[in-house]
Amino acid sequence: MAFSKSAPIQLHYQLANELRNYIQSGTWNIGDLFPTDREVMEKYNVSATTVRRAIKQLVNEGWIERRPGKGTFIKKEPIKEELGHLTGFFEEMTNKGFVPNAEILEIKEVIVNDAVLKEFPELKRLNEDKLMLIKKLHKINDKKLVYVNSFWTLEYGKELAKYDLSNTGVYEIANRFLNVQLTRAEETISAKAATKEEAELLDIKKGEPVLLMERLTYQNDTPIEYAYNVYRADRYRYNIVLHKNQIDKEWQ
Repeated sequence: MAFSKSAPIQLHYQLANELRNYIQSGTWNIGDLFPTDREVMEKYNVSATTVRRAIKQLVNEGWIERRPGKGTFIKKEPIKEELGHLTGFFEEMTNKGFVPNAEILEIKEVIVNDAVLKEFPELKRLNEDKLMLIKKLHKINDKKLVYVNSFWTLEYGKELAKYDLSNTGVYEIANRFLNVQLTRAEETISAKAATKEEAELLDIKKGEPVLLMERLTYQNDTPIEYAYNVYRADRYRYNIVLHKNQIDKEWQ
C-alpha cells in the first residue's frame, strides 16, 4: 500500500491503521512474532521514525507488545460480535468471556421535536411524542468501547430507569422483570468520524473513524427501542458468517 504525504492524516497514523487492519483480519494470532521495524520500513517504504511512531501507537492501544531482546509480539485480537442474533451488549460480551459494565451518563425524558429528529431521524419510526433516553458508556474490562444513546418508549423506559443499568443489560432487565419479549431488530452499520462529544467520551481524537450501529428493536410488530451506538473502531469489529443455503433460499 502506498501512503500519501499530502493526505491530512500523518504518515504514522496511516501506517498504524494499515498494520491494525492486518491484525484485525486475522493475519496473525495472539503470541505471534510481529515483523521487525526494518521489515516494516522496507515493505512500506517509510522512515524509521514513521515506523517507531506507528508501532508506539499500536503498543499504546494494546495490539502488540515489545519484549526487550526478543522482539515484538501480537498481544490481543479485537472484540467481535456475531451478526444475526438478537442479543444485548452485556450478554454478548459475557458469553465471550469479557467483563462488561456501563457508566450511566444520563437518563431522561425527551420530547421528540424537530431538533431531536434532525439528530436522530429514525426516531419517527417509534411514533411517540416523548421517549426515555438512556445514555451510557459501555466498557469491557474497564476499557471504554461504546457510547450508547438508547431511546425507549415511555411505557418501558420509565420502568427500566428504576433498575441498576451499570452491571446488567437493558435487554435482560426488560425480559426478566418487565416481561418484554424482543422478537426482532433492524440494524445498520456504517462508518463515521467521531464528533467532539463522542471523542471525549471514548478517549479518542475528534474526527477519528468510529463504527456507528443503529438498531430498531421490536416487540412483535411494534418498535419499542431505537439505539444509536458509537464504537471505538480500533477495539471492535463485527463478524459475519454467510451460509450458501440461506442465501439461495432468499432467491427461490
